[in-house]
Amino acid sequence: MDRDNDVGEKAGVETPVVGKTAVEDAAKKFALADPEDSDVNALFAALKIYEDLKERTAQQEESEEGAEIALIAGDRDIGVKSDTKIASQLDEVLARTGAKRAIIVTDGSEDEEILPIIQSRMRIDAVRRVVVRQSEPLESGFYMLKRLFEEEKFSRSFLTPLGLAMLAISISLILGQPSLSIGLILGILGIYALLKGFGLGGVLADFIAAMRSSLYTGKISFVTDICALVLALAGAFQGTLSALSLLPANTESFSGSILVATAFVKASIWWFICAAVAIVVGKMMNMVIEGERIVRQWAILFSIVASGLILYGGSECIMAISGINGGNAWEGYQILFFSILGAVFLSFIGVRISWYARISAEKRGELGEQVGQSREGESEGVTRVQEAEAMVAAEEAEN
Repeated sequence: MDRDNDVGEKAGVETPVVGKTAVEDAAKKFALADPEDSDVNALFAALKIYEDLKERTAQQEESEEGAEIALIAGDRDIGVKSDTKIASQLDEVLARTGAKRAIIVTDGSEDEEILPIIQSRMRIDAVRRVVVRQSEPLESGFYMLKRLFEEEKFSRSFLTPLGLAMLAISISLILGQPSLSIGLILGILGIYALLKGFGLGGVLADFIAAMRSSLYTGKISFVTDICALVLALAGAFQGTLSALSLLPANTESFSGSILVATAFVKASIWWFICAAVAIVVGKMMNMVIEGERIVRQWAILFSIVASGLILYGGSECIMAISGINGGNAWEGYQILFFSILGAVFLSFIGVRISWYARISAEKRGELGEQVGQSREGESEGVTRVQEAEAMVAAEEAEN
């Protein structure tokens, strides 16, 4: 059992694999692709257990029980996607073998997390966890730690927040304010935790992958993505400078911390909005060049600007209520009200434009179908006329 589908990603093996010969071939391919992967040992351990069961069954002449070996794998995206794939493959294996009991062979606790899925379909007689023995404990520990850091899943989960914390410390030391490091670390780790919690941890990775794809395929969105990255960095720098200007006098109270965060948002929000707009506009330009219809992108574009307007109005309201820059609460409420009103109006425009674009696309599709049907009817009519003329000519020839 391979929950993260290393056997498919590294060796190109399609699962499920049923039968000793097929599993043995898959194990050999996997061992040649990555001999250091612990799943290789689990596969060969499963083959050994299968041989022992076959030998034991052969010795029991009156036994009618048989044994079969199968390899199932999930997906690189650990979670619902991988577990759903494992459940589907397990159902396929059970349909082919008719098994009622199983011995599960894994290489760690991660694979064992899907035992409830298997137990819901069949009885589990035993679970064998394969652990690789090392001769030198110290060398083994260092090697395992090195391999752990090289593992992509572990490095993304552990090294990313560690790197962000070290970056925050370096920024605070460069600015000559070591006490700022704690706040920066907590803020960066908080943003990282929020992204993970809302399932947005792969946004940056997807953005980088999209930029790479745009570069390789020669799309104009590569240039707009670079512009978006520069705008985002400029916005972060501008927001940081604005926040630092209020930091010394607003570090001892919760309201002061809110003001610092608000100053960052106010100074950087339109930079970030322009960056997001650049990304969407780049995608729209690609669609125009490739002849695709632009429909929902209009709603996304106007929604981004509307969101920026609300955030800017909210930050202006908070700053005015606090009395900074000579503002007052009434002015803050007015700014917030008109910002919300403008955001609703912009969202409505974006939705209507998307609606008109969708209706236009549907009408063009229906018109194309009607033209195609009429052309088919005309061709059928011409064919029938030609057949009738041929029949008349044949009758005249006979007469």
